[in-house]
Amino acid sequence: MANGEDSNAELNKISDSEKENTVLDPPIPGGETQSEPNEESSDEDSANNNDTMGCTTSTKAKDAMDTENQPVENSNQRKIDDYFSPQGKKGPTNRKSSPMQMDVDSDGDHARNRPQSSGSRRKFSDDDDDESSKRSSSRGTRASRPLSPIRMKFEDSDDDEDSRFVSYSKQDILEYRNHYPRAKSNKALKDNVQFYKNSMPSYPDGDYIDNIHKQWRDDYRKLEFHHGFIQWLFPLQEQGLNWSAQPLQKHEIEAIKSDPKALKRLLESYRMMLGFYGFELVDEQSGQIRRLRGDNYKSRFRNLNTSSHNYLRITRILKCLGEFDYEHLKFPFLERVLYESIIENTLPNCLRSCKDYWIETLRDQGERRAIRMYARELIEYRNKGVSPPKCHRAQRPAPKSPMNKSSGASSRPRGGSAGNLNS
Repeated sequence: MANGEDSNAELNKISDSEKENTVLDPPIPGGETQSEPNEESSDEDSANNNDTMGCTTSTKAKDAMDTENQPVENSNQRKIDDYFSPQGKKGPTNRKSSPMQMDVDSDGDHARNRPQSSGSRRKFSDDDDDESSKRSSSRGTRASRPLSPIRMKFEDSDDDEDSRFVSYSKQDILEYRNHYPRAKSNKALKDNVQFYKNSMPSYPDGDYIDNIHKQWRDDYRKLEFHHGFIQWLFPLQEQGLNWSAQPLQKHEIEAIKSDPKALKRLLESYRMMLGFYGFELVDEQSGQIRRLRGDNYKSRFRNLNTSSHNYLRITRILKCLGEFDYEHLKFPFLERVLYESIIENTLPNCLRSCKDYWIETLRDQGERRAIRMYARELIEYRNKGVSPPKCHRAQRPAPKSPMNKSSGASSRPRGGSAGNLNS
């Protein structure tokens, strides 16, 4: 027993000695739990990272781009320079963008470029006005947050029409501008004339043209999801996706143009689709359009901004207007869409289609260049953080001569549509 007690006493002494050594020894570096300090990335590193996604550029590259891509000076350009104060020339404050941010702000991201889980996807409908307006009020308004700069370039690149190496879309638009020289006309085909004379209905699941104008006008759900009527309302000299609608024949163009009632029905079709997109035609002669009255335009703008299949429809509509006596309606439409997309930021997703397709439907090269110049001016206003003056309009060129009427140049009033875009 004595030996056992002695061994226990020795063990206790050793334990006490270890405790003392533990207290007296200095702490081992790194033994304490510490959170690593967050390394602040420099602006240059941030710019380089974002540049890999094609969103922003470094300060040096941005200065080089600004110097290289100065817009061509014209009368409107001088007005812009005179309008800005020295403080305004500094431009808006730069903001760091997320990796998936595009050239326009978050409301303008294309759906295909926005990462989105399958559970978070939802379709917008006309019944979402009240709920969405409540949600959007908490996020702030366009006036309460600065708009991000737009780096999309509206360049005059349509001078190489004789190039042998063109894309399919460019070849298609060149065919249209030249009135489809290779299209063959079959005088036995008369469906489009009969339809616009209200003598036959559209197919499939369609109706007579007068009934469509009366009964479908305010049925936005039907206009959105019925995909067979648009080829009948706006026929072209090319086959569309609805094989029940025949391509427009050259003799049908002359027949509809010579029939005042049929031609007026075509204009009524344009009015109906303008209302579906949130606009209304103010003047048939100038082609001026404006928003629908009150808040009625809001749900229509939201639908147009999120339903990209309507962009193909608009291309068809603009092409069809040019086949008849309504070429003059295109320029004011494009002017309004550019203003809403760039300055008001209500239709940012339309900007790419407007640049690549809708402007290209203008048959007159002078008009195409004038509307691109107007787009560049609006982008400059936006990127400098100010709104353009109310009198700022697109400078529509005057017709060269009466002989150019057949090539698409209109004899309508020029110098921009009458009225105010801010109305």
